[in-house]
Amino acid sequence: MAILFKKYLNNECTPEETAALMAFMRSSKNRELVQSLLDDHLQDGEDKGWMYRAQTDRIFQRLNLNQDVEEAEVRSRTIRFTFLKTAAAILILASAWAVFIVSSPTKKEVTAARTAEDVLPGGNKAVLVLSDGQQVKLDSLQTGNPGDDESAVIKKSADGHIVYFAADNNKLKGFNTVRTPRGGQYEVALPDGSRVWLNAASSITYPAAFNAGERRVMLTGEAYFEIASLWRNNKKVPFVVETDRQKIEVLGTRFNVNAYDDETGIKTTLIEGKVKVTTENETVILKPNQQFNLDAEGISTKKVDVEPAIDWKNGDFLFADEDLKSVMRKIARWYNVEVIYDSEIPEESLSGQISRSRNLSEVLRMLELSGDTKFRIEDGAVHIFRPKK
Repeated sequence: MAILFKKYLNNECTPEETAALMAFMRSSKNRELVQSLLDDHLQDGEDKGWMYRAQTDRIFQRLNLNQDVEEAEVRSRTIRFTFLKTAAAILILASAWAVFIVSSPTKKEVTAARTAEDVLPGGNKAVLVLSDGQQVKLDSLQTGNPGDDESAVIKKSADGHIVYFAADNNKLKGFNTVRTPRGGQYEVALPDGSRVWLNAASSITYPAAFNAGERRVMLTGEAYFEIASLWRNNKKVPFVVETDRQKIEVLGTRFNVNAYDDETGIKTTLIEGKVKVTTENETVILKPNQQFNLDAEGISTKKVDVEPAIDWKNGDFLFADEDLKSVMRKIARWYNVEVIYDSEIPEESLSGQISRSRNLSEVLRMLELSGDTKFRIEDGAVHIFRPKK
């Protein structure tokens, strides 16, 4: 088992070996050996470049890893996940494989996702719609080459993101839109130096040239923002993000906005700086590590761990007590697949981390480790079901 553990840490395990290791780890009778394997690894003085004690401590605190594995229980039809310290180490591996470890009074058999076909992960895909209606397919734009537009220069940088800036601000009118499809994401540098990362099935609309008094953009879907400070006439020029039900005003900050139409509400999560969120009836100023939620029941503000909110920007799915249907909405957008529930699925909450660079079948195999729910890929759709007992 020590050899298998080292193979896993080096990202050399097959899916079958990974499933076997997970089954071994979650067995209470193997707990001492599992703990010994991790302790030996953490005491190893060799710097492998991806494991640090501080990172491990932060994972421990976030996932409440001091609970005893035998104390986990099912309450209100929601699976509560307990992670061994080994799982915490694996969570911060460069491979970012999923780690879903379940403690249950009864032993469960782990089976791989049933797949008739596979689906590749999404990638950098987007279209820029210029104010005159002209469309530029950004993912096919050559590095360093400008797009075909007389009044603007559109270039792809060496690291692959798009830089759009005005050739002559006095000639620019109207609005431009960058739009990602399902299965796409993109990073864009705006004319003022601000950077925007668009998640799948999202769009940002902005003026061809920002005016002197305000920078205003319109968002659908989800985006992560890093806003550049801009001064004019000794005053900071505000940056405003509009969704269909709220307005966010910033002066220079990092934050994430999730405003998908198929989600239950709009979530604004502040990572750094300060933002003012305005709805039809309320105005709230957020501090770092706070999240503003606007849904059918009203508004709420709470302190959060920001990592799950920006996991997609960092190349991962990171679920923290998230319900199955919410998890599957994220997967559907990224892999551009339909999700079909073939049978009634009890409510479940999932916690864990999965790299967005994995094929869909690998992600589903890891999800199956979380409980009784099974998955099958067929004709571009993911079928979800519970096997008959």
